[in-house]
Amino acid sequence: MKYRYRSKSKEKNKGFTLVELIIVVAILAILVGLLAPQYVKYVEKSRKSTDVNNLERLVNAVQIAVSDSDYHIASGVYSIAIMPDYTRVYIKDYGDEASVENMKKLIAALKEYTGYTFTKNNESEYICKDITLKSKRWESSLYGDIYPMIIAYLQVDKNSKITITYDPTDLKDLVSTK
Repeated sequence: MKYRYRSKSKEKNKGFTLVELIIVVAILAILVGLLAPQYVKYVEKSRKSTDVNNLERLVNAVQIAVSDSDYHIASGVYSIAIMPDYTRVYIKDYGDEASVENMKKLIAALKEYTGYTFTKNNESEYICKDITLKSKRWESSLYGDIYPMIIAYLQVDKNSKITITYDPTDLKDLVSTK
């Protein structure tokens, strides 16, 4: 057997041509153009799902607090609004001594059942900066204006029955029914 020696200088080290590179880049650009909108859609869906889960967790905590005899949450209308900068818990008919104590009980229950700390913003509302809106594409109407937020209104009657309404109204479809 004869061994044939090839010199490296005679081998052709041919790389990609400019045309081949342009074709590959064009194919990649087309794929990115097709897939990017779907990716953005799924990211936004994930953000909205996180927002809904956060609101649902707070609503469930209020439901537990109302049924818990240790807290004695009185009847009234409470709202939980998750906004871009913070979450606000508000009682509608605020002003008397009973409402002040009732709100303090509700905030203590939320801290116990969710682990979040709410601080007093003014006489009728408490805020938590740990829970913020992840998606900026929510549209809730408040006082006739449109804001990026989601709100749950909880009406507690004298028999501790809770009626929940949501704003925006399509949020109800996203909240799991239990």
